[in-house]
Amino acid sequence: MNRVILEARAKVNLSLDVIGIREDGYHEMKMINHSIELADVLTFESRDQGIVLTSNEETMPLDERNLVIKAARKLQEQFAIKQGVKIHLEKKIPAQAGLAGGSSDAAATLKGLNTLWQLGLSQAELLAIGVTIGADVPYCLFGGTALVEGIGEKITPLKNLQKMAILVVKPDIDIATPWAFKKLDNSIIKKHPDIDAIMAMLEDCNYDQLKEAVGNVFETIAFADYPEIAAIKKEMLAQGALMSVMSGSGSTVIGYYRDQEMAIKAWQHYKEKFTLCFLSKTEESGGEDDVE
Repeated sequence: MNRVILEARAKVNLSLDVIGIREDGYHEMKMINHSIELADVLTFESRDQGIVLTSNEETMPLDERNLVIKAARKLQEQFAIKQGVKIHLEKKIPAQAGLAGGSSDAAATLKGLNTLWQLGLSQAELLAIGVTIGADVPYCLFGGTALVEGIGEKITPLKNLQKMAILVVKPDIDIATPWAFKKLDNSIIKKHPDIDAIMAMLEDCNYDQLKEAVGNVFETIAFADYPEIAAIKKEMLAQGALMSVMSGSGSTVIGYYRDQEMAIKAWQHYKEKFTLCFLSKTEESGGEDDVE
């Protein structure tokens, strides 16, 4: 075995809540994540020694700042691996768009090198390593639709979303996650999404009620400071989206469409305004590994 090819799916939050702060200062989360078909592609090739990362994205750091390198080094050091690897990252997931592209790439690196280096690590062992790299990495190791709790380490698979068109729109606003959490800590949030009720609706395929149920606790603070984000969500719903929600701490807004033509019309409207605007689909099943 000398080459492994994997897809790294983008992630969005169908709903997100922050339910408290732990003694260690980390926030306790409760959210429903799901994968979309948009994906980076990583190719892992054996080499005698060293870790080399290349990419089609010229602005991407290829050193220790990249979570791919961080994941590869962690495996190499933890298991005293002498063998090297060349990794090529075909980047398709936009950076800084709240789609967990870096975390998904790191998760794919753990899985790819587990195969390439024949480490034989279990899912639980990969998860334990993943959580030390980033909060979204454990979920990205699972993919699909899932309840994510704690600081990202508790994953419960859920029934996958039905096949729908996904419109992803990121306005020209960058919201720093530390700012969002600090703002949240200093605010009184009256409306929290009922994650348990949303899970029941997903299980029963009760999509008509999801429109009013889905939500993101960060929307309250983001919409107050950046009303243009709220305007995108409101407009998506007016244009026929089944539901719409801000992903993560913002500023990306996700629209869900059962009607493909309606989704295309909405995409055409937004792409004239925003550089980061594209259509994808909910993921029905994970991509297959290509091993040579």
